[in-house]
Amino acid sequence: MNKPWNGIMKYNVLLLFIFGCLFAYLSIPVIGYGSAIAIPTEVLSALYDLSPNFALSMVDIVTLGLPLLALLLVFLLISKSLYLRDKAYSYFILLTPFLALHLYFAVNSFSANIDNTTLLTSLPKYVLLVLFVALFSTHKKPNFS
Repeated sequence: MNKPWNGIMKYNVLLLFIFGCLFAYLSIPVIGYGSAIAIPTEVLSALYDLSPNFALSMVDIVTLGLPLLALLLVFLLISKSLYLRDKAYSYFILLTPFLALHLYFAVNSFSANIDNTTLLTSLPKYVLLVLFVALFSTHKKPNFS
């Protein structure tokens, strides 16, 4: 029996890439709103006493990483419901435009600022997204036959 969307299934990689471009596009306002969140001084100073880089990394994960993770989960669930996964690396195609866009931002910011603190504080957010995609892609769907 031929499903009506079997012709679309040939274009899995293209659809995942389009979803990835949409995720990268929507990540910009999410990061803008997340950057505008005010962190109370008491919370930040308690973390800052432990380590300044740790404090800034935790703030970055909470204010930017978790909202990006929620947005990524929406796109992962949409692509999973459309059965766009045919290889183990398929969901990483969804993340590729986002990482390319933010690599471009990182190169431009590092050329203006040589300090490695920016890299140390923003890297955990990207590692969180990559680890989530890795865990999501290894999840097996149930076999109902």
